[in-house]
Amino acid sequence: MRLFLTVILLTFSTSSLKANAFSEIFGSEGAAGLNNSKIRSLSYTFQYLTLSGSIGYVGKQLFDSGFMEPLGLVPDTINNLSPLAYKNPYSINSHNAQILAVKDQSNKLNLLNKLNNQLAEKKFSVKAIELRNNSNFYKSLVNLNDRNFLIEKYLYE
Repeated sequence: MRLFLTVILLTFSTSSLKANAFSEIFGSEGAAGLNNSKIRSLSYTFQYLTLSGSIGYVGKQLFDSGFMEPLGLVPDTINNLSPLAYKNPYSINSHNAQILAVKDQSNKLNLLNKLNNQLAEKKFSVKAIELRNNSNFYKSLVNLNDRNFLIEKYLYE
């Protein structure tokens, strides 16, 4: 297979090549642009558009990957990945602390309500029975600890 490809490559490469840079990139407009100033300026326009598009693409890729972070240019995708590292520090005052506490408490209540609704829908599922048993074990341990505390309190007084 390699030999076959090598023979084909050598066969086609020995033929006379007639393409130059102008005709390769811009076709006949590039070769004709040597004599015609309007076509030559169009050729330069295409070259500048190609160059600026390439630079823009490379710049966008560098920006998106976080390469320009030392210059202070950080994309939002990186900010969203690690808000503690990249976003402005959040100043905590009494008002903000109260807001955070209320949000935390409401999130806990919402989670408890959601779990209670799920358990109410499936009272006799394996998971619900397991959760009730675990809750009973936990309550038994708490009661045992309370009893032991009271016994020690009254024995050593």
